Amino acid sequence: MTPLNWAVLIVGLGAAVVVWWVSRRNRGAGEEWIEPARGKANDKQLDMFTSTQQFDEFGVGKPRPAKVAPRLDGAPTASQPARKEPPQKIIALLIAEREGTHIFGPQVHAALREHGLEFGAKQIYHRLADGESVYSVASLLKPGFIDPAEERSFSTPGLSIFMVLPGPLPPVSTFREMLSTAQSLAKTLNASVYDMRRQPLSPEASLKLEREVEQWARQNPMS
Repeated sequence: MTPLNWAVLIVGLGAAVVVWWVSRRNRGAGEEWIEPARGKANDKQLDMFTSTQQFDEFGVGKPRPAKVAPRLDGAPTASQPARKEPPQKIIALLIAEREGTHIFGPQVHAALREHGLEFGAKQIYHRLADGESVYSVASLLKPGFIDPAEERSFSTPGLSIFMVLPGPLPPVSTFREMLSTAQSLAKTLNASVYDMRRQPLSPEASLKLEREVEQWARQNPMS
């Protein structure tokens, strides 16, 4: 893969991940695309975005404290502190064709369906659990769409596979399943798995990512 190819892939990955991250926050609200920074997902930037996008019930100003309903027996009611939302974290891997050429649509869609992934929100594929996305797969080309309706005319130099914490299933088991899926998809597509430093994913890098997920889970035990 040439530096230019990698630059294109990373920009596409950033777009796909941020689009999905924003969609999880909005849950069906009007879509608003955000131009991502180049390079790997930056948790600090994501946390800063989260901290600044908070409004009261009228859509303006600072969040208002939750009101506590009075007790029917007249006894005083202690106010309950609002539950702190855990910080969101994105774990992503790249799946790129070994020779730097494109993978064609029929191959991509067949491989994704074979691995139990379903086409859905944001025109990308997802591993679902009770209707919620556990992890997702998008094209590395911006804006990341992998639409079955365009299967015959579609091609991409690779895919991004990513999970967003918190998710519907336990974090560590989700990461292990995502990693296994990435490796299996790569084998099917004659591709390789890369980390966000654009290096072939080594056992050491895999273990480091798993440790990051474990640390996040320990710090957010209720997630």
